[in-house]
Amino acid sequence: MKTGLAFWGAGIVAGPYGRALAETASARFVGAWDPNITRAAELAQTLGGTAFACPEDLLASPDVKAVLVLSPNVTHIEVALRCLAAGKHVLIEKPVAESHEELAALRDAALTAGRVCMPAHNYIYHPNVIRGKRLVEQGAFGRIASLWILYNIFHSEELAERYGGVLREVCVHHAYSLVYLLGRPMSVSALSSSLHYERLECEDMVNMTCRMGDGVLANLWCSFAASDPTSDPWTVLYKILGDKGGVVHSWNGAVFDDQRGPGYGFPDYLDGFRNELTFFIEEAIGKGADPLSGLQEASDALAIIEAAEASIRDGGRECTVRYKTI
Repeated sequence: MKTGLAFWGAGIVAGPYGRALAETASARFVGAWDPNITRAAELAQTLGGTAFACPEDLLASPDVKAVLVLSPNVTHIEVALRCLAAGKHVLIEKPVAESHEELAALRDAALTAGRVCMPAHNYIYHPNVIRGKRLVEQGAFGRIASLWILYNIFHSEELAERYGGVLREVCVHHAYSLVYLLGRPMSVSALSSSLHYERLECEDMVNMTCRMGDGVLANLWCSFAASDPTSDPWTVLYKILGDKGGVVHSWNGAVFDDQRGPGYGFPDYLDGFRNELTFFIEEAIGKGADPLSGLQEASDALAIIEAAEASIRDGGRECTVRYKTI
């Protein structure tokens, strides 16, 4: 039997999730709620479900077994807590929370409800990234020396206004991916810039250098300021190098023209949603498996971002990452 899903939020990220759901054999779309009733109705018509009149209707529906929390970032915790209290499993978009205390509250609520609460850390659910982690752990690359995670996709100021600064919005992908692949960094030095914004008072580029406990340097870069049209593009690129080999994962293996949303022309980006959603339904809910990156890792990623913010405020000085056990 397919697991019934509802979307709490019908904004820009609901598009990729809708496409992912259509390719997920173990799940079915029940309906959506959004403060913008028209937007929810359009999504429901596209996916073949219900536009709920109010959140209470969504939570009361016996057909809804799990909720995708796709609401604005500042509402994630409130929404997820309501869903868990109603007995629903939760897949919650990143960044999951704005504080470690909120993440701890979310963990406690999931334990009390006996339900899955999984961060939407979709970038690491790609087979290439999972293979890279396995090969690192097997020692196939020898002694690891360095890691790079690069992101270069131009966002106009009008589009970027929906997101905010790239550090909290996008670099969280870099942070949880680093923790997944190599573990927690000890310290971070970071710089940011706002190159092409005229109205927005936030950064469009961030460079972070993370020092690992064994001396490895991890380099994390994100830019909304320019795409990479060169013959060797760094659109989204993961690379790990050791003294006996290395691994690379790039979104540029397949590219097509799709202007419906940022990243829509990169199948590796869209596949991440499908792979993540399949894991959520079949492994986390179906078999009780731990997420590849859970709420503790969401807290670790937040600690890395906080250290980067402290470093930026201090002109790029190396700052210790202060982790919290939730």
